[in-house]
Amino acid sequence: MPTISVIIPAYQHLNEVLTCLTSLQVFASKTVDIQFLVQDDCSPSLDFRAVLPPCASSTARNPVNLGFSGNCNAGAARASGDILFFVNQDVFAVGEDADHQPLSQNWDIHLVNAFTDAQVGIVGAKLLFPDGRVQNAGGKFDGGCAPFHIGLGYSNHRYWEVNTPQEVSWTTGAALAIRRELFNQLGGFDTIYERGYFEDVELAVKARLAGYKVWYEPRCVLIHHTGTSGGSPTFAKNAETFRKRWVDTKIIKPDITAIKERWW
Repeated sequence: MPTISVIIPAYQHLNEVLTCLTSLQVFASKTVDIQFLVQDDCSPSLDFRAVLPPCASSTARNPVNLGFSGNCNAGAARASGDILFFVNQDVFAVGEDADHQPLSQNWDIHLVNAFTDAQVGIVGAKLLFPDGRVQNAGGKFDGGCAPFHIGLGYSNHRYWEVNTPQEVSWTTGAALAIRRELFNQLGGFDTIYERGYFEDVELAVKARLAGYKVWYEPRCVLIHHTGTSGGSPTFAKNAETFRKRWVDTKIIKPDITAIKERWW
C-alpha cells in the first residue's frame, strides 16, 4: 500500500496547527503508513520545533519566510511518502456532520484508494466550511478560462454533484494530494505565485499536460476555516501571471460556456 506524507505549511497560529495535526491523526485508519511533517515558515512569535511533540510529527523551520509555495516545497523535500498530501494549517478532520453521519473517518484510506488508477496524479478532498456548506468539490474553468469551485456554497454536501468521484480540471491546494515523483517531475509549486493562490491550479494544469488525471475524491472529507491561511494581497498579481501563461496562450480550454468568475 502506498505511504502518505502529510505536509502542513505552518505560520503562527499554534492552536490551529495542533488541531489540524491531531485531528488528522485521530481520524486516520491506522492501516496506512503516514508521515506527518510540519513546516514552520519562520513564524515571528514562536518556533514550532519547540512546542510540537516529536512523537506527533517531524517539524522543521525555514531560516527565512518562503511564502506558501516555497514552504510547501521545503516540506516536500523532507518527505519520504509515495503520496504528498498538502493540508493547510486551518484544515481539520471531524467525526460526523450535523446529521450525525460519518465524515472524516478513514480519510487516508479513501485518499490512497483514489490513486489506484495509475493515471491519477493529483487527488483533491471534499472541503466543507465549518457550518457544513460545500467549499470545494474540485474545480473547472469557466467560459473565460477562469478557475471556479464546483458546488461552492451548496448546503447539502451529499448532493450527487458534489458527492461523486470524478475527474476535474484542478483542485485547491488547501487539501491536495499528489504522487511524490510527479511533484518532483513538475518542479513543485511555482514560487512566482507570491503568498498563495493559482500555484495549485497551475500544478494541476501541468499534471494534465504530462498525461495525468486530476481527481476529486468526495469520501475524503475535511473542514476548512479559511481564516489564517486564506487571503492574499498578491491575488490580482498572481491571477495576471496565470492568465498570461495559460489563458492568453490558449493552452487552457474552458469546461463550460458561462462566465462564473471575474479574475481578469
